[in-house]
Parts: sequence; structure tokens; C-alpha cells
Amino acid sequence: MQDRTTVPASRFRLRGSLTGICRAGRRVLLPALLPLCLAAAPAIAGDRPDTPENRVEAAKTYLKLVPVERMADRVAGNVLLLIPEEKRELFRQGVSEGLAEADIENVMVKIVSKHFTAAEIEAMTVFYGSAEGRAIERKLKGYMADISLHVIPIIQESVTEVMEKHFE
Repeated sequence: MQDRTTVPASRFRLRGSLTGICRAGRRVLLPALLPLCLAAAPAIAGDRPDTPENRVEAAKTYLKLVPVERMADRVAGNVLLLIPEEKRELFRQGVSEGLAEADIENVMVKIVSKHFTAAEIEAMTVFYGSAEGRAIERKLKGYMADISLHVIPIIQESVTEVMEKHFE
């Protein structure tokens, strides 16, 4: 049996790695943090109605506290660990150029506004503005790096084995 903590070069897929990291983050991090944010939401929101305008306003405030660039750097930094050393600078440049061309902040405002109520967004803002929230955000890079290095390769290997066994 292969060592499942390494990714064979022939099976390296950047897009699959990025998708896996995002999925792993959603599956691990959001379920852990969202209840904390949602529990505080009613107290934070007060009497403010949950309108599309209020969601957008709350999302913009949240994204000032947790900038998109910082999130993108964290994700790119984790993927960077999976890229051969000689191609890392090229990857960094490509990601930077892609972010510069995209209107990523407005995209994120729309996404946050679509999926969360104004109260939930405000709760996330309060959480990430707290000492605990800032500490957790600082630790996310190492946490996601560990997932990238140890969990994603296991998932990739399992998917590859199933694909080879049942779909080829």
C-alpha cells in the first residue's frame, strides 16, 4: 500500500487540490464556527430587518474586517504547499494577477449576502472582531496547511482508487 501522506506527481491536480481544500474547509470549519456565530445573531441584529440592502451593508462591513485578499492568500498559501518548489513563484504571480483582474470583493459581497441573513453576517463580524475570532483566523493558515498536507492526499488517493476501479 502506498504512503497516503504524499501525492504522486503523476496524479497531482491543482484544480482538484484547490477544490478539495475549499470543500474540506467548508466541511470542517464552517460547522464548527457557524453555531457560535448564529447563537449570537439575534442579540447583535436587534430590530434591523433582514433585507437585501441590510445584507449587502453587513457583508461589506464583514469583508472590511476579514478582507478577501487575506482569505485568498490563506487558500493560495495552502495550495502552494502542494506545488513543486520550482513552480511556486509562477503560481503566486498567476494568483495575484487573477485576483487583480477580478472584482472579487463585489463577488464576495454577493455570495455572503446570498447565503447569510443580515443577523448572521453581523454575528460573523462580531466573532471575527473578537480576540478569539482573530486568534482563530491567525491559526487557520496552519490548520488548513495540515489539512492540505494530510487529509487532501488521502481523499485524492481514495477518489483515484474508486475511479480506477469502477469508472475506467
